[in-house]
Amino acid sequence: MVRVVMGMAGMFTFLRRFSSRLPTKIRLFTSKEASMIIFRIALILSATLFGMAIYQRTINMWAMKNIGDTFLRKEIGSRQILLGTFFREKSEQNFDGKFVIVHFLGDTRMEHPLYCHTMMANGKTMTTRAHVQRIHRGKRAANDICSWAGHLAECEVEVHTHRELRIGTTADPLESLLIHPEIPKHIRPKADLVVCMAPMYIYIEWEILLLGLETWLSMGAQKIIVPVQSASTTAYSILKKYQEKGYVEIREWPKWPTLSDVNPNGLVLSRGIEESHVNCLLHTKPWADLVVFTDIDDFYLPADPSNVIIGGTPALFKEIFDEHPQAGSLLLNIEIQFNFNFLQNTKFKQNCQVWRMKTRVVVNASRVDSVNMHETGIHRFGYVQVRVPCRKGHFYHFRHSHGTVPSPTEIDMTTLQSILNRSWKKRLFSSLNTIAASQLPPSSIESFEDFDKCMGAINAEHWTMKVSRCLTPHVCFSRLKRDVPCVAARADYAFHFSAISSSYIMTPKVCCL
Repeated sequence: MVRVVMGMAGMFTFLRRFSSRLPTKIRLFTSKEASMIIFRIALILSATLFGMAIYQRTINMWAMKNIGDTFLRKEIGSRQILLGTFFREKSEQNFDGKFVIVHFLGDTRMEHPLYCHTMMANGKTMTTRAHVQRIHRGKRAANDICSWAGHLAECEVEVHTHRELRIGTTADPLESLLIHPEIPKHIRPKADLVVCMAPMYIYIEWEILLLGLETWLSMGAQKIIVPVQSASTTAYSILKKYQEKGYVEIREWPKWPTLSDVNPNGLVLSRGIEESHVNCLLHTKPWADLVVFTDIDDFYLPADPSNVIIGGTPALFKEIFDEHPQAGSLLLNIEIQFNFNFLQNTKFKQNCQVWRMKTRVVVNASRVDSVNMHETGIHRFGYVQVRVPCRKGHFYHFRHSHGTVPSPTEIDMTTLQSILNRSWKKRLFSSLNTIAASQLPPSSIESFEDFDKCMGAINAEHWTMKVSRCLTPHVCFSRLKRDVPCVAARADYAFHFSAISSSYIMTPKVCCL
């Protein structure tokens, strides 16, 4: 901006001198005062533009950091955080060999070279460079605040690789980190329907947790996978009971390591939901047929909830997939016009339309490699995403509350209510009888209003030029009016620094709740 002002000043100085040499009748400027007036107008205009730019881009510390990054250059190299390593299923390959999929978090503003090193039978090292794909872009086109995102890297390994391999940022095996891939569970027959929940945080009350679990189990889910970052001890103890009986699988989802100049936890869009969903998908591929990605308070029902059938959801999804042979995934509308006590008080729903920000995803696990929060990412072998019309059924979100329902359609939830009551009563007197004898604190929704307002404010920023944060719960505060004992996932990270590429690579070494 200073250069612009100096340039304009120089231009007017030239014009003033040039005009002074012209005949009086055709002079552009007849006095120094006239040229100074023009110069001052230009100066005021430049200062106004400069002030507007400063206001738009320096009203928060993250924007100021971005301005600094524009003029300063740091040779920091790539710094991948490995979130999981999985073997590619043979049924998903169209040529011979053995492959691993590396799921990692990285800065989208730089390249991430990745190499796999495995030992061959003759004692030599097999080194292959991975093919890297970014999972999603999110809202990073307009700003670099949410600059970290998940990536998938796939590389060929020695055919007898089973329990360990080395991964690095260079082709030198000595510049690598020892990794233990997840051993796949090949359960036959495959589970008809598995539900991958979004990461669980302290905001989830035990009543909402129970309602979500019981609804999905009643509708036919054979396993519910719940990544946990933090939870009240009450909610976590309930989860543990469901896990003991085989209904639920708990997967730790700890915070990512904070680096010297950046905190990936605050730079990842939508609370890392995309990353947890992709991680869950890769985990379930060997033993699941259909996988649903959703929040704990979302569930799928027929268009008319009174026609709900116990265990009928897998058949409904398979029917839609049969109608669309090229479908790798289904995109379904999510209905949010409900109040908290939705089973008793819901009498109407809104006529829906399928659009990106009000959807949930169902996939055929063998046809898809990545999932975003509201749509599918990478499809395999030419499969595509199919938008399912609302007349086929849609998801319901029972936490939100709205005073009026536009374009209302009358519905009856009593059938679902009866199913859940019978199922829960039966479970209390059998597999979960220890919960029946426990005294649980009253559930509360007082923190939801704070959380929803915070999420709304963050989301609104992405439509402006003053984005300061991503959709992460770590920047939100809640007015919890009671002391709540809780648990949280923690992890120790191992790392390796490559002197050749000046890059770091990190992976969880120990993780527990």
